[in-house]
Amino acid sequence: MPDEVNKIYISYNQLHDIIRQTVQRTNLVKTFSPTLLIAISAGGFLPTRILRNIIKCEIGGKSLPIQTIGLCLYESEKHEIYKTQWISTDLKNDSWAVSFNGQHILIIDEVDETRTTLSYAVSELEKDIEKQRNICKENNEEWIEPKLGVFVVHNKTITKRANLPEDLMKNSYFVGENVGGEWIVYPWDALDIDDHTRLAENCNKTNKLTCPSVNDD
Repeated sequence: MPDEVNKIYISYNQLHDIIRQTVQRTNLVKTFSPTLLIAISAGGFLPTRILRNIIKCEIGGKSLPIQTIGLCLYESEKHEIYKTQWISTDLKNDSWAVSFNGQHILIIDEVDETRTTLSYAVSELEKDIEKQRNICKENNEEWIEPKLGVFVVHNKTITKRANLPEDLMKNSYFVGENVGGEWIVYPWDALDIDDHTRLAENCNKTNKLTCPSVNDD
């Protein structure tokens, strides 16, 4: 197990502040105008809920819908990923299906480490978008191309195993803070939340995390 000096503790208050400041710094609402939030289970749950409330205030009181996807990464040589939960997109046979037509879809996770999970999520969503696009064309229905974006609380500045589309990285990749290879301990991982908060406050005094500039890739 890594020793204490290689850990960064993040408190609930710090998490909230990072997300709020990122929305403001990147001008996320104006530049991306999200209409649908997708949380990656389970690290994306709380950041997504906080983000929705902040966006709600920015756009004047409208709560955005939240969908959830579950992905399991097996740390084998192939780094295989399996879906444990996914969004229904079969508009013809499922009344609960989600239409991506014209949506600005923001995928949220707590950390971009190897980028394997995020890359898989984007790739699979693009496949679902293609299916809906083809059905619309077959039915001569109007199709407005959706946009995909990614929001992560922390990006680890380490070698990635996978990539995201270049246009997404340039225009709709939103990062709260850049960190190194440290082990990030989030508040939902804590048993003693008071002790965790104390450790987070101490980390805040000693660690200098960097906020990406608006034009950083």
